[in-house]
Amino acid sequence: MSLSTDKVTHYKNEVAVLAGTLPNVAESYHGFTGECFAAGELDEKTKQLIALGISLFANNEICTYYHVQEAQSKGASDRQIMEAAAVAAAAASGHALSQGVLRVQGALSMDKERRSGIVDGAGQPVAAGMQDYLQDTEFSSAFGHVNDDFGSRGAVSPSY
Repeated sequence: MSLSTDKVTHYKNEVAVLAGTLPNVAESYHGFTGECFAAGELDEKTKQLIALGISLFANNEICTYYHVQEAQSKGASDRQIMEAAAVAAAAASGHALSQGVLRVQGALSMDKERRSGIVDGAGQPVAAGMQDYLQDTEFSSAFGHVNDDFGSRGAVSPSY
């Protein structure tokens, strides 16, 4: 067996242990994922290729191996699998670029305004619009979500 096959087998064995300990949790999880990966508007192979890309972006070794094996079992060629990996790389680099142009340039702009000596009526440095960059959230005044009540959860922050 290959290292990737060994790791996936070990994962499946550990999931079986979980199923013995928490059968309802394991059954619910398998039911959910089974429905998600079943053929629908997208075929099973395409769904496995999507999952592979997400696994790569999440840097999850076991899921990467697992979804390569599943994509192959659904008929994906080596080239299709590598194209999915390339798309994941493009999405990941787009993620870094979008955060760079929005957050980093925003922080630089705020710092420049702070260094310019421009202050508001309370003597605080002016950094108009920068609160959104500093809250680590995609909800902003541009979308009308500045004063939304998120209850005890606090601010909504993306995990990507």
